[in-house]
Amino acid sequence: MRLTFIILGLITSILAVILAILPLYILSFIPAILAILFGLLGFFKSKKAHKPTHTTQLIFLLTIIAFAIATYQTVYSTTEVGDTERLELREESSLEDSINELEDIEIIDSDIAD
Repeated sequence: MRLTFIILGLITSILAVILAILPLYILSFIPAILAILFGLLGFFKSKKAHKPTHTTQLIFLLTIIAFAIATYQTVYSTTEVGDTERLELREESSLEDSINELEDIEIIDSDIAD
């Protein structure tokens, strides 16, 4: 059971670090919290069985790094809205092109049931 908690803690802490670096940094808090829980469970199981706790310390280190990166990005990143005027012009021109293409299409009526 101890090994299971340690493996789950390592997987979730590495996932938290990866998500903290990506633009989806907000999602990194979920695996980071899970990594802390798995790390604590692995730590207590290791202490109870008198086993080394080096891997659980690695879990905590990776989780702290993930929290630090995600918090930094949350505080210092700014969301910029693009130029909406160009987008509206492109949308209007696309609409006009679509109308022109539809007007150019000729539909031939053929009576098959003569």
